[in-house]
Amino acid sequence: MHIRFSKVFIWIISFLIVILSLFVYSGFNGTPWEKHRQSKNMTTYLTKKYHNAFIIKNIDYNFLSETYQAYSYPKGHPELVFTVEEDEDASAGYSDTFPKVFWESELSSNLKKTIKGLFPHLDKTTFTAERIVDRGEYFGPHIPTYQKIYTSQLACSITIYMKTKWEKVKQATELEKVKRLSHHLKSIHFPVLIQVTYYEKARNENDKVFFITEDGRIVEN
Repeated sequence: MHIRFSKVFIWIISFLIVILSLFVYSGFNGTPWEKHRQSKNMTTYLTKKYHNAFIIKNIDYNFLSETYQAYSYPKGHPELVFTVEEDEDASAGYSDTFPKVFWESELSSNLKKTIKGLFPHLDKTTFTAERIVDRGEYFGPHIPTYQKIYTSQLACSITIYMKTKWEKVKQATELEKVKRLSHHLKSIHFPVLIQVTYYEKARNENDKVFFITEDGRIVEN
């Protein structure tokens, strides 16, 4: 009887150790079924956003932020690897760095050509695509913030800086250029936040700024 009780006790302890180990493992690495669900959701999110097919790979769980993150690339372009991750501040629940990776590849040449055609005097040194959180830019009280246009800090943006004061340009013409760029981005299914800033010397809170949001809205200060 004593031996039988000991075996049962050992079995129970072993079972509890296994359960505890699985709990600890899932706490640091996530669960296989949740990774599968997140992979499907990320694929749906990317396909809907960019009207293209994407491959999800290497999905991981970040126990510090308690979110799932993955690497992905457009089908047929395995060289364009970018990150996609859960993001509670994004309206879709996810953010990705595809605009940055696309921008830095040869595939963006036509888009860059179009933008330079609209804004031939843009500052080429700041004509970049970066995550908003990595820009560390200053926004004064009169410049619409990224929060007011409902964009996560993890989203990417493309900046167009014009070294001229807004008062010195043909304003109706410049506004029409912004509208044309918004329509073009929609036509190529490339939803990305665009910032167009007019300034003469040092940037300040009185600069004229336009934002083209991911859904094509134009917001200005």
